[in-house]
Amino acid sequence: MKKINLNTIIKKCKIDKKIINNKNFQVKGISLHSKETKNNYIFAAAKGGTFNGEDFINDLLRLNNIAIIISSNSKVNFKSSKFDKITFILVQDVKKTISEIASILYPNKIEKKFAVTGTNGKTSVSSFVYQIWRKQNCQAAFVGTLGVISNNNRFSKTNLTTADAITNHKILYKLNNSKCKNIIFEASSIGLHQERLYPIKFDVVAFTNLSKDHLDYHKNIKNYKTAKSLLFSNYTKKKSVAVINSDSKFSNFFFKNCKDNQINILDYGKKADFLRILQIKKIKNRFIVKIDLNKKQFEVEFKCSSQFEIYNQLCALLMVFGKKIDQRHMHFLRGLKNPDGRLEKIYDKNDIRVYVDYAHTADALSKVLYALKQITLGKLFLVFGCGGDRDRDKRSLMTKEALKHSDQIFITDDNPRFEDPEQIISDMIKGLDKKNLEKVKIIRGRSKAIKFAINQLSKNDILLIAGKGHEDYQIIKNKRYNFSDKRIAKGFLRVS
Repeated sequence: MKKINLNTIIKKCKIDKKIINNKNFQVKGISLHSKETKNNYIFAAAKGGTFNGEDFINDLLRLNNIAIIISSNSKVNFKSSKFDKITFILVQDVKKTISEIASILYPNKIEKKFAVTGTNGKTSVSSFVYQIWRKQNCQAAFVGTLGVISNNNRFSKTNLTTADAITNHKILYKLNNSKCKNIIFEASSIGLHQERLYPIKFDVVAFTNLSKDHLDYHKNIKNYKTAKSLLFSNYTKKKSVAVINSDSKFSNFFFKNCKDNQINILDYGKKADFLRILQIKKIKNRFIVKIDLNKKQFEVEFKCSSQFEIYNQLCALLMVFGKKIDQRHMHFLRGLKNPDGRLEKIYDKNDIRVYVDYAHTADALSKVLYALKQITLGKLFLVFGCGGDRDRDKRSLMTKEALKHSDQIFITDDNPRFEDPEQIISDMIKGLDKKNLEKVKIIRGRSKAIKFAINQLSKNDILLIAGKGHEDYQIIKNKRYNFSDKRIAKGFLRVS
């Protein structure tokens, strides 16, 4: 962390603010949590979904040299004598302010900063961009659901797709000190709405797709897509480039947003103007894709299992090479590997295949199952569940999509959190007729469900275990239990 005193930080911070009890001291840290706050710290009294930081201010009275960022609408009595030793920084937006101050304390000069948003594909696109950079021998990193990966090493795990503002700026600072030149972030809708990436201005931003998700937080699809669009309006600069999937039904919304903000657009897909997909042909374990680029047509071979992987790889290629992209750059697609838990094949023996995937929305599940159905000679089985304390409306939608493409589905637990697992399952099968219910088997206990599904497999069958992907835990109430779909499945497969 850069050595700096409080008054210098206040002066550098551009956000409008009012200071009460101004006391200058050397700042040694910054925190969103009262228990982590120490002497010479700045504490952000931010309001979250569960806790309000203002409720913990009294816990800081024992400390020396403390500054608190707090809402100017706060009901706290700043004139109380007990607060005489505390410097209050009153602002309209606490989260935005903490982000800016974190960027002052943890500065960086990383040359290229990219970000990608969308309901599905963020991790894959980020991983592909990172792999292409590494093929170019560039010191690079990507930050998101899988944590922080740099120079082929994972040095940090994050519990969120987009970490909190302080963590993000600490990551940038650490990567900068390790000579990182390029970085790509996964930008979640919640992270964007909560300004966790402020005040970063990205050179290249991308939109993959949008379908129903996180409506427990955003309440409706309009708010959800508006939160996604913040990446293109609040986190870009004059020379930024936006890469847009033209085949998303929401693409026009993002096109307009980019045009309103005078951002250059490069689109891809079957409806695209820039990189147009003319034809996709499936040939065994690969695709031959005919592309029109700059009025030149050519074919590209993709060694992958699904069409959405093609879209993700083209998005990554466009992000890296921009307007200069041409047929010569297509060789960078060779050898690209899906990240952990993204249509990951964990077993392929005796004409039986087992895959693990992170799909936890109806759209993602539909696309993965559709892709696997195209290569299934026998039956396609699915193990999945829905998370607790999250959007209830998507549960039955996920089951309906599962039934469209699967021969048999096994419904089980997936992070029930504080919700009754039986209620979650009830929501998942709500409205199903007798015929569809015959294709559903409910097995409480994820390990039991995986074992049971594996024992049903015969020659030419495929099993998809969906929902957790790379995750190695189950959340039940407020506890995490070690659990990995991949590890559990491989254990049962070895036994059988």
